[in-house]
Amino acid sequence: MKNTQVYEDFAKKQQQLEEEKLQIWLDHSLFTFQWWLGAVLLIISIVLFIIFRKRNSTDRLLYVGTFTALLSSLLDLVGNSLGFFHYHYEVIPFTDNYFPWSISIIPVSIMFLLQVKPNISSYIKATALSLLVSFVILPFLEVIGIYHPVNWEYYYSSPVIFVIYLIADYLSKKDRFTKLYEE
Repeated sequence: MKNTQVYEDFAKKQQQLEEEKLQIWLDHSLFTFQWWLGAVLLIISIVLFIIFRKRNSTDRLLYVGTFTALLSSLLDLVGNSLGFFHYHYEVIPFTDNYFPWSISIIPVSIMFLLQVKPNISSYIKATALSLLVSFVILPFLEVIGIYHPVNWEYYYSSPVIFVIYLIADYLSKKDRFTKLYEE
């Protein structure tokens, strides 16, 4: 049962760190310019989706958006856990990713691009999005103190965003859904 004690000790340390993180968030993040920016971006991106989505494609877009949000959150969690980068000024204190980014901005941006000019090559859209994110948005987030690359270069994000977009594009074109019940 010695292994059990190792896990219990780790859980206690982790709980202490979470309590410290909450206190840091309350003292240094909540209601700062960066916090407000994140809250506003989160809300605005959702409102923009509601206003500008193709109504008859809402379910398909939400399917793709949910997948994108989960994947980008997972990748942010892994990157943060491995010490590649970290975020300050989280909108919600109990996450290790920048919630507005992975849950809202990236998925809504991808859902928007999927709708606009559907005849343009997916590769062109993926390239444009990946370059914009990697060389404009991430540097901006670093300048204002939200994003902190440690063992990560901006250009590492480019192929990641490129692949996320292509997967989302592929999923948006799937047409093999059947009803779960008979009418």
